[in-house]
Amino acid sequence: MKADIRKRTRTAHTGPSFLVRRARIIDVRAAGGYARVRIAIEGLSPIPAPGQFLMVRLPWGPALPRALSTLAAGPDWVEFLLKAEGALRGAMASSPRDAAVDLRGPYGVPYIERIDDRRTYVLVGGGSGVAPLLHFAASHPEFVERTAFGFRSRDVRDLLPEVDFACEDETGETAEDRLSARWIEGLGIIACGPESLLASVARRHRASPDAYVSLESRLGCGFGACLSCSISTTSGMRRVCVDGPLFPCSEIPWLG
Repeated sequence: MKADIRKRTRTAHTGPSFLVRRARIIDVRAAGGYARVRIAIEGLSPIPAPGQFLMVRLPWGPALPRALSTLAAGPDWVEFLLKAEGALRGAMASSPRDAAVDLRGPYGVPYIERIDDRRTYVLVGGGSGVAPLLHFAASHPEFVERTAFGFRSRDVRDLLPEVDFACEDETGETAEDRLSARWIEGLGIIACGPESLLASVARRHRASPDAYVSLESRLGCGFGACLSCSISTTSGMRRVCVDGPLFPCSEIPWLG
């Protein structure tokens, strides 16, 4: 059934969000400037859905909390794919086993609550933007027609051996190139990644039905109070943390 206006304008749930202190990092694998980090959590509820994110804090360091999209999640664990740069992400990428982290969330509106559920989609991702798309593909394969993923370094294959993606340092091919080859009229688009990738998708597909971009932003509180992630849309000002992260390209004229 076509998503109605209430579904398209719904914000993040206002129910209780979990706060987990001293969750444990149980696995870290790093390659090609990225890291795949799994964290053990007792009694994770609600479980983050594809497109949602957690605010992550290191109790043992000075780094400010950062919003991280989930690569996968279960009732007692969560996994991230992150770019190993910056104070928090760099520290997580080199963390020893059993290092502690604090988590808060989940925040954001799940992708499934934004898209038109009568359509199938090409998932377009670059770098760590691939993470929520892989989570979506695993949870909702019935909505995924094709993928168009890309990284610069071939070494990332060690972290995602099961994933087909373009590798710039092997063939020069990018996620945008794959999208051009794999998108056909009638397919929707869900894109996440660097702003240059999202801008390219918006320029080419703004008029296409059901073309969406998942916006990343430096989120402060995660639940809409600080307004640091506010953006302009055709419907007025919106906050990425509670109204997004997924927005139709047609609602963001400045992108692209």
